[in-house]
Amino acid sequence: MRVIFFGSSEFAVPSLRAIARDHDVVAVYTQPDRPAGRGMKLTPTPVRADGAAQKLAVFTPERLDADFCDAAAALKPEALVTASYGKILPRALLELPALGALNIHPSLLPEYRGATPIQAALRDGRHTTGVSVIWMNDKMDAGDIAIAETVPIAPEEDYGSLHDRLAVIGAQLVSRALIDLATGRLTRERQDDSQATYTRPLRKEDLRIPLGDARSAVNVIRSLSPKPGAWLELRGKRVKVLRARAEDGATQSDAGSIVSLSGDGPLIACTRGALRLLQVVPEGKAATSGADFARSLA
Repeated sequence: MRVIFFGSSEFAVPSLRAIARDHDVVAVYTQPDRPAGRGMKLTPTPVRADGAAQKLAVFTPERLDADFCDAAAALKPEALVTASYGKILPRALLELPALGALNIHPSLLPEYRGATPIQAALRDGRHTTGVSVIWMNDKMDAGDIAIAETVPIAPEEDYGSLHDRLAVIGAQLVSRALIDLATGRLTRERQDDSQATYTRPLRKEDLRIPLGDARSAVNVIRSLSPKPGAWLELRGKRVKVLRARAEDGATQSDAGSIVSLSGDGPLIACTRGALRLLQVVPEGKAATSGADFARSLA
């Protein structure tokens, strides 16, 4: 089929590759280059870089206005696919493809609509999540479900590993969905909006580790590792924590204070339980083990 693809982040790359392997991707639309890194150098999105490597026609529109919609219509798409694009597509775009417009979302909708479903599932301590391919409408992640798959979350899995697994599963699901779309067999099941939950983009304050319950703190750390990374303050400096373990028992210490520097990492008091830091990034330094970091504090 003639497919137009919208995507920006790393999550979208496996899907772009799978679609380009089996279909005629007539255009790839992604977010414009943005400043990134310490030097704030203009950097292309992962989708732009991968699309260019595949020699696809890649575009970075600032606005999805009427002129843009006219240009997209001239490509005569049969299907439109989005994955982690970063904008809600206007109704005029969704009405373009002859067969349908599909979106790949890393949750079991209607749970965790919005920008950060993977982080939210980990932060909430969920044991399962999933990927949904939906028929798009002009509301955020609210279209009819075409196909979905439940995915288990391992006890110590973090955002990086879960993200990569869900991205591959998303590519597999959308490949199946496009086959069914082309043959008129793609099903659709209406979402129950009364069961919908929502996520939002991360804020700076979301990155600070809450030191109430130690197990909840571990889930926050998992949800933000390896990037952007959750942090706490020790001896006046920020320490990014990539991996930690909750330990039971009263510490008799104020939350945030160092209980012990022995073992495989510093033990930090929480209101309930304590947090063992197993892998950290000290301020201005490279990542290190908790044990090495503890020795530097001794």
